[in-house]
Amino acid sequence: MIETIKLTQDDIQNIKADIDEATKLIKHYAIQYKGQEHYDHLGASCVMSATNTVDTVIGSAQYLDGAFLMPDEIHVERLVDWFIKNKEFECDRAILTFYFANYIKRKINALYRSINKDEFATTLTIMGNKEASKEFKKQCRERKKQGVKIIRQ
Repeated sequence: MIETIKLTQDDIQNIKADIDEATKLIKHYAIQYKGQEHYDHLGASCVMSATNTVDTVIGSAQYLDGAFLMPDEIHVERLVDWFIKNKEFECDRAILTFYFANYIKRKINALYRSINKDEFATTLTIMGNKEASKEFKKQCRERKKQGVKIIRQ
């Protein structure tokens, strides 16, 4: 039995990408996700673990000692590499990539909608220390200045 490894701050730094690169990859892969067909291929437990992994990367600064990524900073290919290496699932790399991209796209769009409505403080909660919360709000303000738009296919 393979031991399941938890994300570390080093993993987060490895998964991090600049916004343009990360969103380009998300756009490329998310459109290829075929919903129920791919969900069934991956299996419910794999999808649940993948979902929890993304949610941890985005919102669990407490568990990661203050480290987190905004959804639009996640390099989906590196996240897939980490997941396949560290989780106990036998899954198709391409389908997993499509799922991750689709899920992250939904997280990005929810964040951007909330930023544009000035509700970012209530939409995505960063569980962790005070510094993580300040950094999250700072990142939201920067994106607001950039005039972020939801990702469309």
